[in-house]
This record gives sequence, structure tokens and C-alpha cells, in this order.
Amino acid sequence: MRGQMAIKHRPSAEIRGFLMLYLLERASEAPFPLSSLGAEAESRSDGDFHPDEEDVRAAQIACWERGWLDCEDPFSNRPASLSREGEAELVRLRDALRNRSSNSDDRGQAAELLISRVPPPNGEEVLDVGTGGGFLACKLAAAGFRVLAIDTDRDAIANARCEGLSSNSPVRFRTADIQDLAQEGTAFSRIVASYFLHECHDPVVILQAMCSCLGPGAFLGCMDLAPNSAAYLERAGRTPFHPFRALAEGDWRDLAPQLGLNDLDWLTIGHVSVATARKSDRVAAA
Repeated sequence: MRGQMAIKHRPSAEIRGFLMLYLLERASEAPFPLSSLGAEAESRSDGDFHPDEEDVRAAQIACWERGWLDCEDPFSNRPASLSREGEAELVRLRDALRNRSSNSDDRGQAAELLISRVPPPNGEEVLDVGTGGGFLACKLAAAGFRVLAIDTDRDAIANARCEGLSSNSPVRFRTADIQDLAQEGTAFSRIVASYFLHECHDPVVILQAMCSCLGPGAFLGCMDLAPNSAAYLERAGRTPFHPFRALAEGDWRDLAPQLGLNDLDWLTIGHVSVATARKSDRVAAA
């Protein structure tokens, strides 16, 4: 299910923008056969990325027409290198991404937006799933919420616990798996996640487990990488395919009725998306 949905609603313009930069990055490392772009991207993504042939060809043609590649045919099997124009364009793109990353606080703004939508504290704990370093959990605690933050990574929990102690955060950190909590029938009135779903091998399965732990009318809030050029390109030189696991707005809207979610709201702040919803009383048939 996830393998199809993770790419289903991506606008072609965003995919093509990523493929163009990825092609320039690969050609800058060593002469690269343009005809292998789609197959290599799919192979190196470990199944996260399945680009349409139309988008691959469009990216090849665009790089060739703009003179960024030393080749006579945009679909050639012969390895191509970057032209001087291509080298200059890659430097420009890298600088633009570097400057944007250093000057933006998309993640902080998205966290503030998400927290503003969490129902006011009433003594019950908010469950922060896949807390990692405790970024969102500590911000929730500072806003007056009691928080139980879980992660399957023991080292991450140990580090987050130390960070929480140093900042006097009252968060409870615990090594746990949301799928185990779902099987145990544990319920929460508020569940959140930050930069978590795209790190999961199958984010839809994990989202299903999260929703299983929501009681009737309970709140769900997830912030993650957004399925847009900013997120894709910002990761091009690091973990380029992880953003393709993040759910797009269309994915959320397809999944919501299957997961029993109402009042879905989805928006982006730069390279971060924020999705919020409430659990309904009845789950529609899948």
C-alpha cells in the first residue's frame, strides 16, 4: 500500500526538479549515462521512489536543452559530464539550498503551529511517537502539556532523556514501539509525531498503529518533510529519497476515511508539512 501511495500524489514539476538536481549531482561525481537516471534513482532509493518515465525524460531533456551536460543526445547510453554551464548551475543550486537551510526556521514554525492546534492540557499525557531527540516533546512540555515521548531507538531515548534533564523538561521518555502499544489496546486523547513517518520503512502501517491508539474524538498531529521541491532538493546531497516516504496531502485525504479520521487539515511551511485531524467514532470500511 505504502509503495504506491508514497508517490501517488506528487506533482510532476516537483519530481522533475528533484531529478534535474540529482542528475547534475551524479554527473558532477563522474561521467554519468543519462539513460540510467530513472533506473538508478529507483534502485538507490530502496523502493521509496518510483519516477514515471515521462518525468525522467523531461528532466533529461531540460538539463540537455539548457546546456548543462556535455552530450549530443539527452537519452544517450554514453556517460556525460557537466558542462561549464552545468557546473555553474550546480554551484548556484547548492548555494541557494545552503543559504535557505541556514536562514529558515521552517521546523520551528511548523512545531509552533502544530502545538497551537493540540487541544489544551487537561492533565492527560500527549503521546509523542518517534520522538528522536525530543524536539517536539520538549516544546510541548514548555507549552504546559504533560508528555510521554517514545522511540524504538534506545540511544535516542537516552540522549533525549539527558537533554530533557539539562533543560528541566518534565517529559517522560520511554523506549517503546507504537505498534506494540496498539496491540495492547493503549489509548490516548492526543498523539503527535515530528519528522518520524518518513523515517519508517512503511509509514502507512505506522500511521495505522497511531490511529489505533486514538480514542473517539482524539487529536492527531504530524509534522514531517513536505512533498515539495524544497524538501526534495534540500536532501539531494544527504538522504535524497527519504522525503518520498513522507505522505502528501492527497495521501492523507485518501487515508483519512480508512483510518477513521475527520476534520483533516494539511498545510506546508517551506519544506515542512503539518497534518492535523480527529478520530471519529466509527471507522469507514477500507
